[in-house]
Amino acid sequence: MNPKNCFLKKAFFTTGYVLASIILLAGCQVKEQTVSVAGPKELFIGVVLPETGQYDMLGKSAKQAIEFALDEINQIGGVRGTVLKVIFVDDQSQASKATEAINSLAERNDVVAIIGGMTDELAFAGGIQANRKQVVFITPAAGAIGVTELGPYIFRNKINYSVNTTKLVEYLFQIEGNRTFAIMYPFNEYGVNVAEIAARRIGELGGVVAGKESYSTDMDGLNSTIYKLRDQRIQVLFVPCYSSELPGIAQQLYQSSHKMMMSGINSWTDDGSISRGIEFLEGAIFTTSFYVGSSDQNIKGFVNKYKQKYGKTPDSLAAHCVDTVRLLVQCMYAGGFTRETLKDELQRIKNFPGLTGLTTFNANREAEKPLLFLTVTGGKIEKLQ
Repeated sequence: MNPKNCFLKKAFFTTGYVLASIILLAGCQVKEQTVSVAGPKELFIGVVLPETGQYDMLGKSAKQAIEFALDEINQIGGVRGTVLKVIFVDDQSQASKATEAINSLAERNDVVAIIGGMTDELAFAGGIQANRKQVVFITPAAGAIGVTELGPYIFRNKINYSVNTTKLVEYLFQIEGNRTFAIMYPFNEYGVNVAEIAARRIGELGGVVAGKESYSTDMDGLNSTIYKLRDQRIQVLFVPCYSSELPGIAQQLYQSSHKMMMSGINSWTDDGSISRGIEFLEGAIFTTSFYVGSSDQNIKGFVNKYKQKYGKTPDSLAAHCVDTVRLLVQCMYAGGFTRETLKDELQRIKNFPGLTGLTTFNANREAEKPLLFLTVTGGKIEKLQ
């Protein structure tokens, strides 16, 4: 074995990028007898994301992260000699374009999996077509209920909004005195569903929803919506807004002199937008699966390398995208070089050590992983115990 490759494989493992038990057991003496299937010379992963249009910020973050993950894999010779390549397709933030892209990629036999669905709408559109074409489709971003129900080829590497919302409400109830809530949500299918989940769980726990108001997704009339929630009894305001909306909403709430504690779910951290409104979020509590300030050496190593490569701190979407690539690679190490075997190996994933926590795919192909609770203190994001 080439000494350089030997060193890289060791470094790859010791920095926490565990991609296969083969490497764990073998070190430099890679023992491949546990997997008898030889890989092809090269394989392609299709990636459908919004490089242009309304969601281009999500697309940019996802593309950089996926390139980062593939580079580190190919630096050690790929997966058991198989070089991984990527085909990026711009869905232009449109569901119809996502469907076209999935269809085009699925026609290529050397594309074994597709990463996509950077929004709920794009995930549903892409997922329907991918399952129809029997190609693995995995979303690191969409949180809507029902995505994985599209079929056996559809996976989600993110905690869905239902779990996020339920766990957040339960956590807030543990904080003494928090029993009166208000909910301010975007007027679309996502917002309505999440608001209903929150209200139902608050009621089940014996709490009160003293106000429940929607706002237009173009943010028009936001001040009027905020004014309707001026009830002195309200202790916690649940705002399941999108990350791009967060800075503006937080600023207007701050300027309205509201005394409610603001709270949200992992939609707040999909990109780096939260940093633009951090001064207005003091005391807010929200969920995530990736904490950039973690003391974990694996995460610190990733953050430092990402900063060196791109000159910026990775956001939650970036971490989920890197984990998604590594999950696919883990399955390839186990022999998942075809669409069918890759699907089967993904279903077997248990306690994968990702940047977003130990990850297991349940029977519904939903990722189960730890949920973290963060707050803003002194203008800095900190992890809550």
